[in-house]
Amino acid sequence: MKILISQRIGKDKYGEYFDYLENNYIDFFEKFNITPILLPNKIKDIIRFFKKNNCQRIILTGGENINPKLYRKKITSKPKYHYIRDRNEITLIKLSIKEKIPLLALCRGFQLVNIYFGGKLDINIDKTSLKHKEKKHKLKLIEPFAKIFRKKSFTVNSYHKQGVSVKNIAKCLTPMAITKDNRLIELYKHIDLPIIGVQWHLERKSYSKNIDNIIFRNFLKNKKI
Repeated sequence: MKILISQRIGKDKYGEYFDYLENNYIDFFEKFNITPILLPNKIKDIIRFFKKNNCQRIILTGGENINPKLYRKKITSKPKYHYIRDRNEITLIKLSIKEKIPLLALCRGFQLVNIYFGGKLDINIDKTSLKHKEKKHKLKLIEPFAKIFRKKSFTVNSYHKQGVSVKNIAKCLTPMAITKDNRLIELYKHIDLPIIGVQWHLERKSYSKNIDNIIFRNFLKNKKI
């Protein structure tokens, strides 16, 4: 199966921009016999690139912060974010909606999908009672998903400073798992479309491999949870 994968944008010591994807993603994908098609951020026609490479799925990966203009009306300082990636990934979200292509949104992608559907983003979540700097924390599964996964709670890794609170989740997204303090949603699915969002990193150190594998295999099979 060919899956289109979005990439981060970096800048080298000469001031040149480059795209990159961490090796952890490739290691993870190989376990599922996947052919990753890496999306260059400078490609002009994203949809043509997707179809020309016969891609069947879309994965939005983690990375740099999202352009705050997408979720905040007033910006006090000029942001230094990579607008081109936001534009490309929004194009992919629209393609997923139009043609009902399964889309998996990880970490940054999780946040962007929520913003696209009208939700908002919570910044500086380390200042809340939940300390994400600990690099792992427990989540509680919301019914009926606790019965489906046969667990009430599980542990995930944590590498994000921004998140989506209960009050800021888009109306069309169904929360599936929430932090132990009942503040942040970290797993959701779209009510109608084959879109699922995961705030943690499936490709990094896993503390609940069974949950991660269920999510990813269902995404590959386009099977509803």
